[in-house]
Amino acid sequence: MKKLIYIFCSLFGILVICYFGIGLYLAYSILRIDHSCGLHQGSTPDNWTTKKNYNEYKIQERKNLRKNFDSTSYHLSKWHNVNFPSRNPKIDISGWLFNFYEDKPIIIIVHGISPNGKCNPEPNLIAGLLIKNQINALTIDLRNYGESSIVSSYENLGLSEYEDVLGAYDYLISNGFKKNQIGLLGISLGSTSVIFAAEKEQEIKAVWAESSLAEFKMILKDEISRYGFPHDFGLAVSIAGRILTGIDPTKLSPAFSLNKNTNYFFTHGKKDQRILPKHFYFLKNYSNENNIKANFWIIPDAYHVDGMFINPEEYGIKMKEFFLKHLN
Repeated sequence: MKKLIYIFCSLFGILVICYFGIGLYLAYSILRIDHSCGLHQGSTPDNWTTKKNYNEYKIQERKNLRKNFDSTSYHLSKWHNVNFPSRNPKIDISGWLFNFYEDKPIIIIVHGISPNGKCNPEPNLIAGLLIKNQINALTIDLRNYGESSIVSSYENLGLSEYEDVLGAYDYLISNGFKKNQIGLLGISLGSTSVIFAAEKEQEIKAVWAESSLAEFKMILKDEISRYGFPHDFGLAVSIAGRILTGIDPTKLSPAFSLNKNTNYFFTHGKKDQRILPKHFYFLKNYSNENNIKANFWIIPDAYHVDGMFINPEEYGIKMKEFFLKHLN
């Protein structure tokens, strides 16, 4: 009998080790940061292009979109290199400031998950479109990216990075911008940072969220499936993520951080396979049910963050209309 109990306990122990070992592998794979900007390392507002990495995209439509996109119309020749503290004063944030228009709004642009940063095509295109529509812009590197402070090897999913966005907000106020002139724009995972920032500073009146996730359990299942494992590993991934980052990943639910004082604009590609469109519809339903002031735009032929490249002029006009409506 004792031998059977020993065998059972040993097998159970092995299963537990395997379960949490796989959870650790998944959490590491999901959260690990490449501090560089990948193939876009060294790109600047006056020379960025989508042609450096188009071959990385598996879907031919996406390859062609970036291979054939003419970025030169959206290049910017003048900007200021700026640095300022995050709301966590131990962290220094790097940015590019495009301040061309007096008494016009300014938008803080926040990039997505690694490899990424202000050097990527998406933040640069957004900045170019805003300037073209006479709205100022500030693109930033979040902590652990680009020229900002490197304090960790793991992504905190916006749950700490929102402090960097608020550091940018404080910097702009200290340099003469009024609170009602400052809007936020997040791209992919950057959307969580701007939504959490607006939750903390509800005087922020306009937030644009491109391809945002909505809720922790949904994205956890999506990420586990993406690596080919069943959803049963959710608990192990959550615990491992907490160990690696020191934060509670279960708090990653931007939908529940929306506030009634801020105006939101959510846009998403209908063909998005990275952050599935169900997140867009969750945000839409939650906003409607809770009287959140929000606009919604699903782009039929777009994959993940592709909408701005498919029709940049339309994208720029919609940004202009939204931000000028809610910012003074």
